[in-house]
Amino acid sequence: MSEADAVADGLRAPLGGAAGAAPPVPAARPRRVIRSRHRDRDFALRRALLVADLLGVTLALTLTLLIAGRRGAPLADAVWILPTLPFWAFLFRAYGLYRRPLRQFEPTHLDDAGSLLHAVVLGTLGLWLAYRIAPPQRLNFEEVAIFGLLALPLVASLRVALRLVNVRLKGPERVFAIAPPHDVLTLGRKLRRHPEYEMELVGAVTEGSEEGDDGEGETSGLSLAAELDAVEDLVGSGQVDHVIVRLDAEYLPQERVVELMRACHREGVRFGYFPGVPGLLPPGADLNHLEGMGVLSCHPPVLSPSSAAIKRGLDLLLAATLLVVLSPLLALAALAVALDSRGGVLYRQTRVGKDGRRFELFKFRTMVTGADTMDDELMTRSVDPDWLVMERDPRVTRVGRFLRRNSIDELPQLWNVLRGEMSMVGPRPLSERDDRAVRGWRRHRLDLVPGITGYWQVLGRNGIPFSEMLEVDYAYVASWSLWHDLKLLVRTVPVVLRRRGAN
Repeated sequence: MSEADAVADGLRAPLGGAAGAAPPVPAARPRRVIRSRHRDRDFALRRALLVADLLGVTLALTLTLLIAGRRGAPLADAVWILPTLPFWAFLFRAYGLYRRPLRQFEPTHLDDAGSLLHAVVLGTLGLWLAYRIAPPQRLNFEEVAIFGLLALPLVASLRVALRLVNVRLKGPERVFAIAPPHDVLTLGRKLRRHPEYEMELVGAVTEGSEEGDDGEGETSGLSLAAELDAVEDLVGSGQVDHVIVRLDAEYLPQERVVELMRACHREGVRFGYFPGVPGLLPPGADLNHLEGMGVLSCHPPVLSPSSAAIKRGLDLLLAATLLVVLSPLLALAALAVALDSRGGVLYRQTRVGKDGRRFELFKFRTMVTGADTMDDELMTRSVDPDWLVMERDPRVTRVGRFLRRNSIDELPQLWNVLRGEMSMVGPRPLSERDDRAVRGWRRHRLDLVPGITGYWQVLGRNGIPFSEMLEVDYAYVASWSLWHDLKLLVRTVPVVLRRRGAN
C-alpha cells in the first residue's frame, strides 16, 4: 500500500474501533500551502537568471578593464568584483527581476528592461564606491562609462540565453485544462503557435461536445482525462505544472474550483482561470483588494492630447527615417515587381480607417492584375469562413510570394503613415468588404488609427481567425498605452525575421 493510500484509509477510519481492533492510522499532517522554495522548474529558472546576472556584470567589468588598457594587471583587478556579487544579486531581486519571469506568460525581456537599466545604474554606482575602498586602483570615469554600456546588453543577452537553456533542460511548462471542448482546442492552438510562452497543453477534462467540434479533440493529439474527480490525484502526481480552469458555474461548480485551487497550492502547481464570458478580462485589468476580497478592475482607455501628440510624433519620425534608410530596398522591390508581371508597381485598395473614414492604402503589387475580382470564387477554398485566407493563393506572383514572406510588400504603407491615415502601431486596416462583417462592440476597433503592425500582426497574422482578430484589435484599443506601442514595434522585428503568419 502506498503512503497516499495509507493516509486516505486513516482519514476514512472511524474515531472509535471495536475491541481488539488495530488502532486507526493517525492522519498525516496536512501539507502546507506556503512552500519553502519554488517548484523545481521555476527554481531552476530563478537560478539560471541569477547566474546570467552575476556572470554578465563580471564579464562586463573584465572586458572594461581590458579595453581601458591603463592597468598593469586588469584581470587581477577584475577579481575584486567577486565580493560585490551578493550586493548585485540582492539588487536584481529587489527590482523583481526573478519574480516577474515566473508569473507572466509572455517573455518579460522588454518589461524587465526598465528595471534592469535602473539596477545596472545603481549597481554601477555601488561598484565605483566599492573600488574606492578596495586594494585595486579606483575606477575612473572612462571605466565606469564603459562598464555601464557593456553590462546592460551582456546581462540581458545572457538572461535570454540561459532561459532557453532552462527550457531545453526542463522542458515547457505542462498545462492541464478544465474547460469545454472549444476552449481546450483554442488554448492548445494558441500555445502551439507561441513557443515563447514556454507552455504545452498536455491534457484536459472536457465534458459534452459543441456544435462544429466534430471530435477535433480526438485528432489534435491531446490526451483527454475521463473524469474530473481524477484531477486532484493528477495534480499530486507531479505530471502537471499548471492547471487552467474556465469559470462557469453551469460547467464547473464554484466549490469545486476552490478545492482545485487549494489542491494546486498544496502541491506547488500554478492555478489559472479565465471567465466563462469571452472578453470579460481584457489586457490591463488590475487586481485590487477590499479587506481580502479580490476585485478585478477594467479601466476605460484614455488617449490624452499629449499622448496622441507623442504617438503622432513617433509615427512621423519612424516613417520618415525608414523611408530614407530603406529607399534602395524599395527601389529594388519596385523594379522586381515591374519586371515580373504586367500591371502597376503599387497596389491601391480602399480601406476603412479611424471612425470609419475611407482611405487608399498602398502596397507593392504581389498578385496578378484583376485579382480582386476572384475573391468570391476563391472564398470556397478559404481556411477561414469569414475572410479569404489560403495557404497557396494562385493569384500571387513569384516576386509577390517573396515580398509577402518577408513583409516587404507592406513598406509603401509608410507613406500612409506620413499622411496620417495610418500609424506605425494600431488595429489592422480592413477592406470595405471585411469591415461590413464587423458588428456591435467590435466596431470600437476603429476608435484608433489603423497600424502597419499591432497585436494581430505580432501574435500570428493570418494564423489567427477573423473573429479572434477583431477581439485582439479591441483589446489593443481598450488597453492602449505608449509603452505597449513601443513593445509591439520591438516584437515586430523577430516576427518578420521568422516570417510567422506570413501568407
